[in-house]
Amino acid sequence: MNTKNDFNIAKATYLNDFKVHIFFNDGVEKTVDLKNYIKSKKHPFFQSLKNIDEFKKFKIHKTLIWQTGADIAPEFLHDDL
Repeated sequence: MNTKNDFNIAKATYLNDFKVHIFFNDGVEKTVDLKNYIKSKKHPFFQSLKNIDEFKKFKIHKTLIWQTGADIAPEFLHDDL
């Protein structure tokens, strides 16, 4: 069984707006709406992600990452959204 630190994203699909459907390595899958999360971030890494065209350019490396250096902890995506 996975511990909290073992959660990784196996696959993610952009849906629309700031919504992403995520498949985790423990079999959980869910749709998350990251609009409020992204819009509330003040760190420079997140500023360009407030533009939907930049937001949807995420990649997967255990979690969602962006070219700006921004990422979101996989356990947050798994448990808190």
